[in-house]
Amino acid sequence: MEGKMKSYILIVSMVILCWAVALDSRVMADHVRPGQTHLQLATVPEFKPFVWQENGRAVGIDVDIVKEICRRMDMVCDISFHPWKRVLANIESGMLDGGFSGFRTKEREGFARFTNLPLHHSTYSLFVKKGDEFEFSRIKDLHGKTIGIRRGFKIDPAFDHAVAMGNINIQEVESIGQNVTKLLAGQRIDAIAVNFHEMQLILVKKGLKSQVTWLPVPITRPRPAYLMISKKWSTLHDREHLIQDMDHTLKSMYDDGFIDLINSRYLD
Repeated sequence: MEGKMKSYILIVSMVILCWAVALDSRVMADHVRPGQTHLQLATVPEFKPFVWQENGRAVGIDVDIVKEICRRMDMVCDISFHPWKRVLANIESGMLDGGFSGFRTKEREGFARFTNLPLHHSTYSLFVKKGDEFEFSRIKDLHGKTIGIRRGFKIDPAFDHAVAMGNINIQEVESIGQNVTKLLAGQRIDAIAVNFHEMQLILVKKGLKSQVTWLPVPITRPRPAYLMISKKWSTLHDREHLIQDMDHTLKSMYDDGFIDLINSRYLD
């Protein structure tokens, strides 16, 4: 009797699983027309003002830009959230069609194509606890210090090289808020290397602008961050055609003022 009951439960479970998969496929079919391009894209869950999750929805500057690219190109683009290292790994493996917004590096060019124009420019600055400021004008000034960064993020080639050589220590976390807590608690972090706009929003939200400040010289010049498409997406011809159309569409959005409009909505 016990064996029959286990078999019955197993059969019921399999039926439920198959029904769920079928339902999911039917829902997907309902919003993707035959022949319509469908992209599975991903980004990080918290990188204001460029991307973040709000009531289960993707919002932010880069999200609005990507959605408008998809709208103008008549594509269906689903956006999911993952830690940045997983986003990159899934683009490399082909589990994702693409992701945003990433700096262009030789390593990433091995597994992804980048749009010609960026979604935004990132300026990274060093934020410190007020009263703990130090002189900074070049990467060598950070030798021997411990810098907090977001896990998987690239800051600057010179900075990354100094880390690889062991001249700079880093503490990687999933969210910058974690490093802010460490910084204020004196937990062996000398500074946080972070996108300037993102950190300003975090400090305002947490009411910490009186406790944390930034060093005058940024750690990077404004650096472009791009939409990336996996080199394992479809065929080479389709991928190159898709990138060309994205480049044309993104340029038109810069030319007609859409990008300026989106930036003013979030930054002004």
